Amino acid sequence: MTTTVTRRSAAPDRPGSQCIPLTAGPEAPSRARRAASTYLHRTCPSLDPDRFDDVLLIVSELVTNAVRYTPGPRTLTLTTTTHSLDIAVTDTSCRAPAPRAPDLTDGTGGMGLHIADDLGARIFTEPLPDGKCVHAALDRT
Repeated sequence: MTTTVTRRSAAPDRPGSQCIPLTAGPEAPSRARRAASTYLHRTCPSLDPDRFDDVLLIVSELVTNAVRYTPGPRTLTLTTTTHSLDIAVTDTSCRAPAPRAPDLTDGTGGMGLHIADDLGARIFTEPLPDGKCVHAALDRT
C-alpha cells in the first residue's frame, strides 16, 4: 500500500459535507465516530450496514493517528456524493503519514492505514499551508 500526496484546494464546508472540530485527548475518536454515525444516518440512510461499520472504523483510525501524532487543532470532514464518501482529517503536521509494519505485540499501532486500505479506501494526503489533510475515499456500495 502507498499513500499519495496530492494538491487540492481545501473546502471544508462543501455541499454534502460536515466539518467537525476534534478535541485533543483519548475521547476524540469516539466523539468522531458518534458524529460520523449521525452524519451517515442523515445523509446515507440506505448505506449497507457493513459499509457503515467500515466508515466508522476508518474515521476512528484516522482520528486516532491525528490525535496521537500531531498537535492540534484537528478537524474531521465527511463529504458524500451520489457514489462516494470522503473521510478527511486535517491536522497541523506537514508530515505525510507513512504505512508501517503493524505492531502486534506491544500494541503501539501501525494498523490504521492498512485497515483503511483493506476496506477499499483510496488514501491520499493533501498538503495545506498549515499542515495536511489525510483523505480516505470510499465507494458507497
